[in-house]
Amino acid sequence: MSKKQRSKEIFLRFLVFIGFGIAIILAICIVGEQMLYTMNNVPYGTHGRLSIPSLGIDVAVNNSLGFDSQMIVDDDDSAAFIEWKDQNVIGDHRSQSFYYLPHATPGITTACLVTSASTNYYVCTYSGTGRITYGQNHACTFVDDLGNSVNSTNKNGICMYTCQGQLNGNELSVYVTYWRLSSVNPLHFLQRILSAQK
Repeated sequence: MSKKQRSKEIFLRFLVFIGFGIAIILAICIVGEQMLYTMNNVPYGTHGRLSIPSLGIDVAVNNSLGFDSQMIVDDDDSAAFIEWKDQNVIGDHRSQSFYYLPHATPGITTACLVTSASTNYYVCTYSGTGRITYGQNHACTFVDDLGNSVNSTNKNGICMYTCQGQLNGNELSVYVTYWRLSSVNPLHFLQRILSAQK
């Protein structure tokens, strides 16, 4: 075997070794997100648990049919998950876990939604205000500050929102954030560990 072929073989083995190492680290982080709650006896909601360490958010997420969402968010350590047409919505009181949600920065702030079956990472794509206008039979219109309907603007993503103030007539001012699926983020796992030790 020539010196050139031997160098090439060593380099390829090095690349395989690095790739294998990265795969192990990512696997540890994904499994670690789920195990961290189990080891600390932190409860999942019926849907899972949401973590946004940079905003101090770590809350159980419970499935809601819409009409019971108020009861769900009124509980401590409980946010409501609503499947609304093409949009998944997570809401909680600002006085509870979502106090810093309005500080989410598009393209920078990341979130993790852990369920018993999966771990999904998200990145914020929009942060602004909006309003919910209530109509008859508990129907409502939910729009962001650009006037776009929340249930059709961020299809297949997640909208997280919290109240901005009290109900004024039949209209409620809210903070609205949109989130899209992102790549695996091993730094999120490290942020979680560091934030848990504070």
